[in-house]
Amino acid sequence: MGKHNIEKKSFGYNLLHKFVGFWHNIVYYRNITIINKQNIPEDGSVIFTPNHQNALMDALALLFNIKRQLVFVARADIFKNKKVAAILYFMKILPIFRIRDGYDSLKNNKETFDKTADVLRGGNGLVILPEGNHAASHRLRTLKKGFARIAFQTEETHNFNLDIKIVPIGIDYSNYYKIREKLLLNFGQPISISDYKNLYLKNRPQALNKIREDLSRALSEVMIDIKSEKHYSTYQNIREIYSAKYTLDLGYKNTKQPNLFLAEKKLISKVEAFEAKDPSGFERLHKTIGEFVSGTKKAKLDIEILSRKPRNTFMLMAKTLGLLLLLPVYLYSLILNLIPFQITMAAHKLVKDPQFTSSFKIIVSWLMFPLFYIVETAIITNVFNLPFGWYYFIGSQILAAAIGWFAHKLMIDLGHEYRFLFFKAKNKKAYSLLRRLHQQITESLDGLVSTS
Repeated sequence: MGKHNIEKKSFGYNLLHKFVGFWHNIVYYRNITIINKQNIPEDGSVIFTPNHQNALMDALALLFNIKRQLVFVARADIFKNKKVAAILYFMKILPIFRIRDGYDSLKNNKETFDKTADVLRGGNGLVILPEGNHAASHRLRTLKKGFARIAFQTEETHNFNLDIKIVPIGIDYSNYYKIREKLLLNFGQPISISDYKNLYLKNRPQALNKIREDLSRALSEVMIDIKSEKHYSTYQNIREIYSAKYTLDLGYKNTKQPNLFLAEKKLISKVEAFEAKDPSGFERLHKTIGEFVSGTKKAKLDIEILSRKPRNTFMLMAKTLGLLLLLPVYLYSLILNLIPFQITMAAHKLVKDPQFTSSFKIIVSWLMFPLFYIVETAIITNVFNLPFGWYYFIGSQILAAAIGWFAHKLMIDLGHEYRFLFFKAKNKKAYSLLRRLHQQITESLDGLVSTS
């Protein structure tokens, strides 16, 4: 499967898609929430334009959660090596040349535009990341015009008969780097290229700017978009301190997705309005939050743990007992899974860009765990005379891994709980200060969201 038939389906690609998709959706992430999926057109030509925060993971989030076969567009310089290019074409990625690649190279884009037309006509989805590069922040950056040029030029070569729709997608991660975190996809209202036809034929630069502005607004609406650069960390801290409480205050039954996401969108909007209306008041809130966060770091406490309701001693003891009961399974899992787990955790150190952490983890874990299970099973079943079949042993490895991961997370959570209790008992003055600051922040935000 090469560039010339990239829009066609292949057995090898479909098989790989199923295996990696299972690993991504079931194993790597513990929860994937999709909202407003009805905004995806059922047929016709569609360009998907997500925000770009987490390297390859952004592409995989779409690839395994949209039913259409997707073809991606990436910068041309990564196609220079022929072997690498062959792999990229197999993965259904097309090159797009930029001015920085040399003015003469722009003529090569004609072939890409022709292929995008084949992709769109065939009912496949074309994916273009309009920010151009990734960044680890919940903020929409300035969009490039590449998506608009591809859409307009593809339409123009087909007399504007394709009726291309552009679908903005907000991608949100509970954590960029860790395994078994949460992923959310939010699909926005499609933007029709035909609505810009007259403007494009009259004034192309103006049409490019107009659709870029419209897509930027649409993307901002479907993602967590913290516009403040100066106080970005303060907004993030507000999310961590107050989001769960605010979600419940709004009447949602729990703080699961998409409830938390929808509440945070409202919260950020209200805080932005407060910052614009009362800069001095916001500055006071900023300083209080800064003092509180500094105190939690000094005490080595998570911000979130101070926002919870008072501890229930019975529940704490029940969790501790549960962990002790799971300890034998945890140790069994640790022995069986330590090598592939450690290799997976160390994989991201091969790259300089931290945003490729998850990208490397998912690829390495997908390769290492099944391979290690097979090798480990072959060795143990040949060395030891097991009273049961090899398939039972593989099953025990997988089950132990799931239980072991649960026990591992429970151990970390209990560690935070006990650290908090010891800190509270031994550092009463510092604890009282943190509690007072937390109450000040909460009361300030209560007043802010009720009046703004």
